[in-house]
Amino acid sequence: MKHSIRPVFGLAVISALVLMVSACSGGTSNPPATTDTSATEPAAANLVMSIWGSDTDTTAYQQRADAYTAMHPGIKVTVTNIPTANYLQQVNTMITGGSAPDIILVDGTSGPSLASRGALVDMTPLLQAANLDPTTVVDAGRLTGYQMNGDQFALPDRGGNIVFYYNKTMFDAAGVAYPTNGWTWDDMVSAAQKMTIRDGTKTTQWGVAIDDWPNATASVLNSWGCQWFNSDFTQATINSDACVTGLTNYGDLQLTLKVSPTLKDYADYGQNVNRDALFSQGQTAMIWAGVWDAADFAQQGLSFGIVPPPTGVPGQATMQAFGTGLAISSASKNQDAAWDVVQYMFSPAGQQPIVDNHQDVPSANSLLSAWAASLPAGVTYDEVTAATSNGMVFSSPGLPQMNQITQQLQTDLDDYFNGLSSPSTVLNKANTEINAILAAG
Repeated sequence: MKHSIRPVFGLAVISALVLMVSACSGGTSNPPATTDTSATEPAAANLVMSIWGSDTDTTAYQQRADAYTAMHPGIKVTVTNIPTANYLQQVNTMITGGSAPDIILVDGTSGPSLASRGALVDMTPLLQAANLDPTTVVDAGRLTGYQMNGDQFALPDRGGNIVFYYNKTMFDAAGVAYPTNGWTWDDMVSAAQKMTIRDGTKTTQWGVAIDDWPNATASVLNSWGCQWFNSDFTQATINSDACVTGLTNYGDLQLTLKVSPTLKDYADYGQNVNRDALFSQGQTAMIWAGVWDAADFAQQGLSFGIVPPPTGVPGQATMQAFGTGLAISSASKNQDAAWDVVQYMFSPAGQQPIVDNHQDVPSANSLLSAWAASLPAGVTYDEVTAATSNGMVFSSPGLPQMNQITQQLQTDLDDYFNGLSSPSTVLNKANTEINAILAAG
């Protein structure tokens, strides 16, 4: 995708590029290239950045913060890791108590919740003032997940999307060609039928495994052209013909074609068994999952590949975006410094520690090849990268009620996946309930 606007990054990013050029030039005696003299060094400040996650996450974020400080010694950033279970509650408490973090790590749930209360800075005018077009760094579909009412309340940080895993050993045994970018729903169904193996009434190998994971359901529905809301997000439209068609095709894998286990089948396997577990155990040929599963599957000795999920309607995006974003607290007393840090962390140079620490998928498209090189031997991300560059990624809308809406939909869909209700009945019920959630504000 080509863009007519070339970004002019903030001082932090320009300085990072100067350091990179200097490092690559060896022992040259020439002075380094001059940075933009119009850029103003932010005032000295001690910033706090809130995150959640593992020790690796803390290490990677602090490395990124320290790299910024090395270029701007007057600005120090302390990374504070808050337990995931009460992250949003704790951040809200800090804001209310007058000790708000300057930089706040958010996701598709916490971000809209904070932004709806005016707790986050709108970055739109900041991006315009910096002449920064973020779509030259990340794909546009990832940006929309951090927007509300046209305001950009965060910039994407760690990325990744829902992807489609396939077991190469099973494909080879069945003589089925490996999936590729643009694989159709019919292609997937045909492959699943060929790789479902039964011994009498017992299924010993499933062609594909689905369950009630809402992210997979959302990706499938989107691939069939289903839109959950009208254009201004004031009314639910999840009972449309496209949504019913998508859900019908998805559920048919379990209920009609019987190429996937049902929710009852999962229960019969034992506690905590889902599609990921079956794939890891070599009992299913294909699943929808996240990129974070790759390392675990490799440890199991599986020979597998990663591609975009199949398309229901050609051209429809099939990969729901995951990840985190970097936001600035509207209560921060050091917003200029926080914005400069965020610009640096958003840049490819600022995201490099994500790759170096094997933390997650960087949101910067230019780093995807470096991240992909760290995948297990024989596994490539090429097909997903190609689909990403062709606009096949979409984000959930930035609604403050999105978490509640998703939970409600999952509850409703369980009736369908358990064979207790039809797609149209379930989606009509969900549509009414979602409209009630929207009306309540």
